[in-house]
Amino acid sequence: MTLSSQRRSRHRERFALALLHGAIRATLVGGSAAGLALAAPFAMAAEPAAGAKSYAIAAGPLSDVLAQYAATAGVQLVFEQSTLAGLRSSGLQGSYGEAEGFAQLLRGSGFEVVKQGGATYVLRKLPAANPAAAASTAASDMTLNTVTVTAAAHRSGTTEGTGSYAATQSSTSSKLNLSQRETPQTLTVITREQMDDAGMTSVDDALRAVSGVFAVDGGSIGSNYYSRGFSMQAQVDGMATPSGIDSGNRSPKFDSAFVDRVEVLQGAAGLLAGAGSPGGTVNMVLKRPTDTFQAQGEVQLGSWKERRLVGDVSGPLIDSGVIRGRLVAVSDNSESFTDYVYRDRYAGYGIVEADLGPTTTLSASVQLQKDTSRGHFGVPLAADGSDAGLSRSSFWGDADHRSVRDYNIYTVGLSQQLAGAWSLKANYAWQKTNNDIENFSSLSGSLNPVTGDGLFIGSRQRNYTSVMHANVVDVYATGPFDFLGRRHELTLGINGTSYRDENAGTGYSSTTPINVYTFDPEGLGPVPDGLRASTSKTKTSNMGAYGVARWSLTDSLKLITGTRISNYERKNTLTGVVAPKEKGVVTPYAGLVYDINSQYSAYFSYSDIFNPQTNRSQDGNVLDPVVGANYEVGIKGELLNKRLNVSAALFRLAQSNLAVLDSSVPNNPSNACGGACYTAAGKVVSQGIDLGVNGQVSRELNLAAGYTYTSAEYVAGPQKDQRFRTEQPRHSMRVAANYQLPGTQWSLGGNVSATSKAYKNGGSGANAWTIEQGALVLVGLNAKYRITPKTQLNLVVSNLTDRSYRHLYGREYAPFGEPRKFSANLRHDF
Repeated sequence: MTLSSQRRSRHRERFALALLHGAIRATLVGGSAAGLALAAPFAMAAEPAAGAKSYAIAAGPLSDVLAQYAATAGVQLVFEQSTLAGLRSSGLQGSYGEAEGFAQLLRGSGFEVVKQGGATYVLRKLPAANPAAAASTAASDMTLNTVTVTAAAHRSGTTEGTGSYAATQSSTSSKLNLSQRETPQTLTVITREQMDDAGMTSVDDALRAVSGVFAVDGGSIGSNYYSRGFSMQAQVDGMATPSGIDSGNRSPKFDSAFVDRVEVLQGAAGLLAGAGSPGGTVNMVLKRPTDTFQAQGEVQLGSWKERRLVGDVSGPLIDSGVIRGRLVAVSDNSESFTDYVYRDRYAGYGIVEADLGPTTTLSASVQLQKDTSRGHFGVPLAADGSDAGLSRSSFWGDADHRSVRDYNIYTVGLSQQLAGAWSLKANYAWQKTNNDIENFSSLSGSLNPVTGDGLFIGSRQRNYTSVMHANVVDVYATGPFDFLGRRHELTLGINGTSYRDENAGTGYSSTTPINVYTFDPEGLGPVPDGLRASTSKTKTSNMGAYGVARWSLTDSLKLITGTRISNYERKNTLTGVVAPKEKGVVTPYAGLVYDINSQYSAYFSYSDIFNPQTNRSQDGNVLDPVVGANYEVGIKGELLNKRLNVSAALFRLAQSNLAVLDSSVPNNPSNACGGACYTAAGKVVSQGIDLGVNGQVSRELNLAAGYTYTSAEYVAGPQKDQRFRTEQPRHSMRVAANYQLPGTQWSLGGNVSATSKAYKNGGSGANAWTIEQGALVLVGLNAKYRITPKTQLNLVVSNLTDRSYRHLYGREYAPFGEPRKFSANLRHDF
């Protein structure tokens, strides 16, 4: 490259970064999706060598950065740790060949690497300028005391650019930065590489790739997600999201373009969540700004007129690099295999980080997403639950229906390094979800498939709005301390949410009988004005303080203990009634991890979580909270120089204090309980096994596989000995793999999802019904071709065999799963 071309490249890069700076500023100040539009002639860097891989390794100690690079490149690096003491690296972003990446990282350090054959490199000092010095250096190189062989990943946890299905660390369970092997609970991480290979465009897609997590699709209202029989909490960057990920008018389907990884912790997680359900926690970890300039653009086309555009630009905003920014913008529009159904999505994410000093970093971010759609609930089944023979493309609703969902998160954070290797992190987020629905309708009744009669269009509503405003805080300090001659770790923090829910609806109409063979979605007509309206307003607070310590009992044995004290309150702001209200609820946590050797650890853990109730006993008191307690024992391993994570676990989850109707007290409005009275006598036990493998089996092969068996049943109460949540299959297997063909620009991959039979029943006597979904196997394939070192084409097909299947949401609505789908994604790195 000539001097003039280098200058032009630098000018283009500065121009692109100036646009990034302006766009982020417009986003943070204006808060509009328009401010997130990407339109910039990005800088072109020099072409890397053939066989290059993309990297996004954050700055840090040179030894750590080299270790992460070696792990990502799939090579071994031999060096003495002490030789790099005090040296730092700005990290590595972009596409590099194996040796080229080492050279870039070691530039100006006084060191180089020498390949020793195969996939092994040795670090040594650069040869001196004169023979005497060279001889001295050579002698020094030959007398190293100890040698460290490492390919360990950097503990920042970032997966973007690693090219791996393995994650290095997570703080989802306890705020302690622990590797998967050090975490005494089942933890699955869907990395950026796995999402890209499989063509995932939403967090929904990522969750469906986790063994033991089941999605029950509810059509327009979204999906319900369960783990070990129970629903799950949601977090963004470790902060609670009250809107959640489950079904509900306020719940968004998060786009994956902003996400570095999705961490799924299975089992009760009350230490950090406070009140909630014991199924587990989904933590969506967002992308961060990079220390050097990088940018990429994507164009994706797919079945049902899918059109998706993604722009992602990141880098320093000033020459010193102490202020960094990142901007991601998404436009995703698609129709559906179902008639009348469509979705238009516009989303943006902007973040700025500023180093206020050597130990202080301030950050601010905005996440915006707006989905406009016409949805549906699914296709009805016959009165007895059998298939009525209706097409999976048929639409059963109002053709004038429209739903607009806005989801916004504004976050500010401060990270402060303290004395004694301690650190303090403080984050605040303001979240808002707004759902505006027009011409809503639903089905009821029992379908006679012979005549086509028996169903009614009901619950028609002219307008319905649901708004939630949430304030979320997360403040904690973590660091080491010495006790009885050993070093331990401690985290102390407070976190929680306070949010307001407001729901209002206007214009209702009575039910309208339909015949499924003559029904016209465009013939329902408008919903009359002036009919009854509905309004509800609530305010909920879920706050707590916690402490967790990791005790180093011996070099091989670690004990984790923690406690949370929570306050919970829910108030009806229209009536002033406060119920439920819980103060000083204690949530314990304990885990024991024993290192069997340098690769395997055995563990045991106990965790629980509480969920307040609103039902009352005959004396008028609110029932005690439902408590979900999770017991888990297992083995975890880090193989192939920590490139491959393996795990096996046995779990038992017991949910007690479930409300049971008190048959000894007749239903009477004059009762102290207000009518029907309850006792906290129900109990459910879920138990089973989890197996998992995630990471790089070899330099060319990535693998993510898991198997889960779950058996859940009532062990107390009127439903004792009956199966719990029969719509969730007992057996689940997920396998995903991707293989880089040696010596070519092609990589081939695929995924398999297999579940056992599931069913759901209802009614009684002559009106009893059962809906079923038999054992199901879904297959997907993907092929990626690297056109140039910076440009790649990814072809994806899902449901390869075009299997027809149902989500067991209900008899009137049992949505079909997505048929065979094709997509092509063209991506260019700048």
